[in-house]
Amino acid sequence: MKHYVLANDRANLAKTGPEVPERLKYIDVILSDERALASAEIVVEFYHALNSLVEDFSYVVNLRVSGKNTVGGPLYWAGRTAIFWGDLENNWDVAGPRRSWISQVLNLSSRAVLVGGAVLLLVQLGRAGRNVVAVHPNFAAAALESGLESCGTGTHLAADGRPHSATSRLSALRLLSEFVSMDHGEHIADSLRSYIGLAEPVQKHESRLAARLVHRAKGDLLVVRTLDAMQENIEDPLTISDLSRVLKTSTRQLQRRFLSKTGAKLLSTYKELRLERAQSLLQFTNMSQIEISAATGFSSTVALKRAFQRSYRTSPDDVRNSRFMGTIASGNG
Repeated sequence: MKHYVLANDRANLAKTGPEVPERLKYIDVILSDERALASAEIVVEFYHALNSLVEDFSYVVNLRVSGKNTVGGPLYWAGRTAIFWGDLENNWDVAGPRRSWISQVLNLSSRAVLVGGAVLLLVQLGRAGRNVVAVHPNFAAAALESGLESCGTGTHLAADGRPHSATSRLSALRLLSEFVSMDHGEHIADSLRSYIGLAEPVQKHESRLAARLVHRAKGDLLVVRTLDAMQENIEDPLTISDLSRVLKTSTRQLQRRFLSKTGAKLLSTYKELRLERAQSLLQFTNMSQIEISAATGFSSTVALKRAFQRSYRTSPDDVRNSRFMGTIASGNG
């Protein structure tokens, strides 16, 4: 079993009150054999991206070959998602002990997903009756003859504890993003879809920090408008008075509302947004540090370096150098 702990890589936010313990959510990707390991890495990337957008949760992904290792009991599968990672060409071998192993996973997992040819597991396990699933055309004839009913779309969200399904590994990502919407709200799901390329990028809240704060504020309109205004004025930052004038509210009300809804201070957040933009420019452009300082509202490269060290415990030079050096070369491998 290959095990991933996808730790959150959130920016440092100015917070008030006690820290909330982080909750773990587990995803087990079940493979027909080890040849599917490489393709399943896309699921790892999906949840790594999600971890960067949600707070108080970390997703842990396990890649498992069906029939290997013990299944695990009810406690192991409580709240856990099992994804049967099928392809577009092959049926699964469920002979012998593997049949019992797969059946137990389907019975015990809180949420089960059948991808591609894995939908035919329902046939082999004698569970085809009354099941509506997303069936790829390659398996349509076999599904029809066996009593599986096709939903006619690329994904199917099932009810009553029945397995969910997707016609292919790519459409499975769309289905997983629906789970994100159910678990964390549509705003986070939309941000994730844009971030990983399932939807066209949306310019508003392209910042992961902004997306997290909007989610924390439950979409509060003033918070959304405040973050929009700050992101539109990164190069020439507004004062709080100017910001409140743009938003047609008082300075006091703006600061109090933002803090109460997000748990973050207004000016601290503004600086974090500017640093986040600077970090992106350092990583993904060839702009000089003088140009980046000007583009993110810092008076000089010295001011940028000082703010970077305080927030990220690293320097702009280190971020820029990481573009050209692997982790082994930099001594972290």
